[in-house]
Amino acid sequence: MDQHEQPAETPGLTSERLDTLLRALAAEPRRMIYTYLTEHDSASLAELTDVVIGWTKARGRATDACNWDDTRTSLHHRHLSVLDDAGIVSYDADQQTATLVSLPPSATEVLATIIDLDGGTDRGD
Repeated sequence: MDQHEQPAETPGLTSERLDTLLRALAAEPRRMIYTYLTEHDSASLAELTDVVIGWTKARGRATDACNWDDTRTSLHHRHLSVLDDAGIVSYDADQQTATLVSLPPSATEVLATIIDLDGGTDRGD
């Protein structure tokens, strides 16, 4: 493909939707949340906070970011909102629960590839 050709879009996945998915999973905590929810369908904010902190430590990245209250606040105000806005997760801020949204196969395939490249199966759990 030369530099002026546009890549063919995957059926059911526009380039705009692809950009949205890539931006949504650009941050490691959001990839962790997505990975966890693919295995559990839904989780509370407290549970996701424990997961993000545990997996961060397991990856050898234990820093000040592993503070439970700070992590919970970041998930609640930033990361879960991004995933919700991207249509990957439905986050009920009042109930503080996140549920994985049913996605078309093309979007699920892209997200699975991102998680695989990130080493999503190497979480130490």
